[in-house]
Amino acid sequence: MRFLRRLVTTLTATMIVGLLAIFTVLVIRLQSPVAIFPEITALPEGTQVLSVSRTANELIVIDQNRKIYLLSLDGEKLLHMQALP
Repeated sequence: MRFLRRLVTTLTATMIVGLLAIFTVLVIRLQSPVAIFPEITALPEGTQVLSVSRTANELIVIDQNRKIYLLSLDGEKLLHMQALP
């Protein structure tokens, strides 16, 4: 009986430590900074944006007409435009 009591106590303590570790990891990972997208002014008039993504050096914008635009991080300079087939 003594062995069973120690086993249950040990397993309970292990479970509590594991739950605390999972909670700590979730709190740390969910506090990452939110990416801020600037106002995009370098796109042609009437462009309907479908998707926006951000890399370390530029913004990537895809529009409804299957064109990919590479913009500067501030969104004011068009670096490259590529039409998809």
